[in-house]
Amino acid sequence: MLRGVGRVFGYAWRVLDGVRRVVHLVLMLLVLLVLVLIFAQRPGPLPDAFVLVLNPQGVLVEQYTGEPLERALEAAQGLEAGQVLVSELVQVIEDAAGDARVTAIHFELDGFQGGSLDKLERVAATLDRFRETGKPVVASGAYIGQPQLYLGAHADELYLDPAGAMFFQGYGFYRNYFREALDKLSIDWHVFSAGEAKSYGEPYVRNSMSAAARENMQPIADGMWAAWRAAVADARGLEPELLDDFANNILSRLRAAGGDLAQAALEAGLADGMRTIADLEQRLAETGGRDEDGDYVGVGADEYQAALQLTANVQGVEDDTPAVGLIVAQGDILPGYQPPGSIGDDSLRELLRAAADDEDIQAVVLRVDSGGGSALASEAILREIEMLRVAGKPVVVSMGGVAASGGYMISIAADEIWAHPTTVTGSIGVVAMLPNFGRLMDNVGVSVDGVGTHRYTGELRLDRPLADETKEAFEVMVEGVYVRFKGLVAEHRGLRGEQVQRYAEGRVWLGEVAQEAGLVDRLGTLDDALASAADMAGLGEDFRVETIEATPDFAERLMADFLSSAIRAGWVSWPSSWLERLPSSVRSVVADIERLGELSDPRNLYYHCFCDSF
Repeated sequence: MLRGVGRVFGYAWRVLDGVRRVVHLVLMLLVLLVLVLIFAQRPGPLPDAFVLVLNPQGVLVEQYTGEPLERALEAAQGLEAGQVLVSELVQVIEDAAGDARVTAIHFELDGFQGGSLDKLERVAATLDRFRETGKPVVASGAYIGQPQLYLGAHADELYLDPAGAMFFQGYGFYRNYFREALDKLSIDWHVFSAGEAKSYGEPYVRNSMSAAARENMQPIADGMWAAWRAAVADARGLEPELLDDFANNILSRLRAAGGDLAQAALEAGLADGMRTIADLEQRLAETGGRDEDGDYVGVGADEYQAALQLTANVQGVEDDTPAVGLIVAQGDILPGYQPPGSIGDDSLRELLRAAADDEDIQAVVLRVDSGGGSALASEAILREIEMLRVAGKPVVVSMGGVAASGGYMISIAADEIWAHPTTVTGSIGVVAMLPNFGRLMDNVGVSVDGVGTHRYTGELRLDRPLADETKEAFEVMVEGVYVRFKGLVAEHRGLRGEQVQRYAEGRVWLGEVAQEAGLVDRLGTLDDALASAADMAGLGEDFRVETIEATPDFAERLMADFLSSAIRAGWVSWPSSWLERLPSSVRSVVADIERLGELSDPRNLYYHCFCDSF
């Protein structure tokens, strides 16, 4: 009997051992394949003279959205996020400025989708520094819109394709309103807000923008346009009024140019000429970027960066200079751990604690680019920043395109706040939202009933009507949180209550106004904020910047590298998602609905604003 049992266990063990060996073999083959792919794609030596080709595809961001493996899977499905890391783009331009092999930059604008004005200005300033070396920047595009023209204006030469077009329409804030649709679906969307201009919940209870929101947002759009217009006019040597005229009177200009938008732009002095790709390559070869036969030689940014990285890895120089830690806080503020591109209170607090514990980090700059989110998560982050300061490390906030509502809340505990003149900030207000599907369920014949022990048992079920007393409770709670928000601003910013009230009510402000109001301390760039943090820590100008970010585990990094390498080699591809085939206007509605699904504050209370302008 026992012998039979032993034979069974022996057989089972041999099976398991065989499976183990197979798994090990598969893993070893995968690792070997990854290594082969990586080494097969190692860049060769760069030419002695070449033109650096920049062709950024997507929107400028402070941080990629999603984990590396998630991004690799999306890329395999043709769902690239369309993101351009602004720090990487700036770095490659700076590297090229000091590289004698780079004779010029060709900035291909097709595929570039823009970014907030602070990011555009950062890239433009880097292009200007490159030009100061005496090497030209040549920009080109088949279609040049508002963000493309901002960067193209900072080139020595800007060309349109002969069959191309240039068109820009100014800045605006538009969103979809769902009140009528919700009524037709018999869905009741309860919105409780504190702040006359706190408009985040408006789309669910209105069919149009409120007068208070309209009055608040128009100066923001006007201010952004004024900044864009001044920058482009100055870079191109134009009168600012010409840009207004081109945007407002495109029809008359189009008629005068025989229906040719490229010709209309040329006649207005917005471009330097029209060239085909062959013409462009000939022009770029004239800068010295050519081989022994005189043919044009261009090197893409990815290849260039890979070659520089390989050289850096070989040299392996360690830098023990004291560091200023840089933490990026981008996206909606949500509870718990969140992937890059969103701000989780637990994940961001973990990074702040890592900065506190790292003896090499002497100060911290928090780069905030967020319109807010969960009230509870925002305050949790605020308290963590307070503790970092108590630990003796200076904290400086650098605001990006948006740092409003919850994004402003997490900023106020810093020793110093820097904003860009066009940063959208403020939005000191609160909103609570709670949908109810009771009428919809009644319409389809579904009812709800039961028993409970107390007065409010089951009151917050989404399938039961919200009682008037419960609605009043939400109103009282929202007002209390609003008072708390204003009190925290007054405490941390050293303002009187009436000063805060003057700039509260959910209203947003551009950076220049926010500085005058005392909501921020100084106007400037991320580099300015880093220098200020270093100065607070007594480092002077001798410091390095260390980005503090979550790192994926080895297995995830291995899989992400494997997928990325396989995709670049063309070995892996999946059918694209149906979302990719939707018109952009429809995708924006889908994105609004997806963001609703992320609202997960335990109290349904949000420091959030509608601030995105591009």
